[in-house]
Amino acid sequence: MGAGICYHPSHSSPEAYVTVFVSGADTVSADGINVCFVGTVGIASCGHPTVALSGSPTVTGEGIALHRTNDVGANYGPYVALAGSPTVTLD
Repeated sequence: MGAGICYHPSHSSPEAYVTVFVSGADTVSADGINVCFVGTVGIASCGHPTVALSGSPTVTGEGIALHRTNDVGANYGPYVALAGSPTVTLD
C-alpha cells in the first residue's frame, strides 16, 4: 500500500490517495503474498492507475528490483510505499 497526492486535471485541486497494488511477481512471495517490484501496477483510491518506480538495488524477484516500504511510485503525482512484509526486510 502507498499514499500520495494526485494532480490529475480531473480533480479540482490536488487529491490525497492510497494505492493498492493489483499486480506483482507470479513466482515470488513474502508471507504468502506476491511481492511487488519496479513496474508493479496499482490502483489509487482516486481511480487512477499507479506504477512502482523505485526498488532495491541488490534484491530482485523474477530478475526485477523489489519495491520496498519507503520506495516511490506515481500516477499523476508521487506516492511513498507505506506497508510491506512484517517478517521480511531488504537492504
